[in-house]
Amino acid sequence: MNPPYDEDPVWEAAWAWVQREYDCERFDDEARAQMTAWLLADPLHRQRYDEAAHLWMLAGMVPRRSIQQDVGPAQPESSIKTDPGSKSEP
Repeated sequence: MNPPYDEDPVWEAAWAWVQREYDCERFDDEARAQMTAWLLADPLHRQRYDEAAHLWMLAGMVPRRSIQQDVGPAQPESSIKTDPGSKSEP
């Protein structure tokens, strides 16, 4: 079983590279060279990068309105109970 991604520093680095790569303003030739060196340093880096890039692609394929239809609009902050002792209603 793989460890959770939130506890995987390689996953976190891969996700950061994917985000940076798709932010055209921050991804120049120097950044590409740094990312390539990171990818070549360890086969796990490439594996996690591929997983992160796939997740990025899938996330971009989900239309924003379909998410709202599935889960509904976000609750206004005023309707969220902040008292940990209070019971929330279903």
